[in-house]
Amino acid sequence: MVAGLGVFLGVVALAQGTADKRVGDMMAKSQQVAGKAAVGGPFRLTEGASARPFTNRDLLGEFALIYFGFTHCPDICPDELEKVAEAVDAVERTTGARVVPCFISVDPKRDTPARVADYVREFHPRMLGLTGTDAAVTDAAKAYRVYFATTPGGGEEDYLVDHSIITYLIDPKGEFVTFYSKAFDSAQLAESIAGHVMAWAEKDAAYMAGLACPMPKDKEDGEGAKKEGGRKE
Repeated sequence: MVAGLGVFLGVVALAQGTADKRVGDMMAKSQQVAGKAAVGGPFRLTEGASARPFTNRDLLGEFALIYFGFTHCPDICPDELEKVAEAVDAVERTTGARVVPCFISVDPKRDTPARVADYVREFHPRMLGLTGTDAAVTDAAKAYRVYFATTPGGGEEDYLVDHSIITYLIDPKGEFVTFYSKAFDSAQLAESIAGHVMAWAEKDAAYMAGLACPMPKDKEDGEGAKKEGGRKE
């Protein structure tokens, strides 16, 4: 039995390695469209908690982190979603920005709205769990250049889904910003996202005004020094 488990884990590792290479190739190609990555786009899925339709437009107005996976995933998906949850909380603490964590299932056969809703609740209270029909999920995956395929050898209900392990950052206008591989830890993820949030806030006064936190301390001190320097005694 131990030997069989070793073979199984070896197959999983090989499949994940293949997925990483495929998504890396696809993402590299996607960056050659007029200097901008051709990633993201319209999708229409079902939000788990409400069982109501949910589209890409429902994410407008805030930054969002999107991860594609499946609820029966043994370890990779839970690890990645924990990182996403930790990063989202860290960014909110440091910038005041409310980043929306979003999980999209690539296993619509087993991942019903109710199951997805229960699953994401384990990671973050605001995490959205989305699923849909085979066609809807495939369309969403194609838009984000996500590779996924059912691995052979499993039964009707006992199977794994080989998929790319990528987290996508989307800006408040619904545009793709960047992506993160599993090599990023939660601290690196949070630092990068916070940088994008503050860069956006600097050019969007309305967004800046909506942040829960005041100006970062270093900038606040700089502004104070300017005022002090210009003050007449």
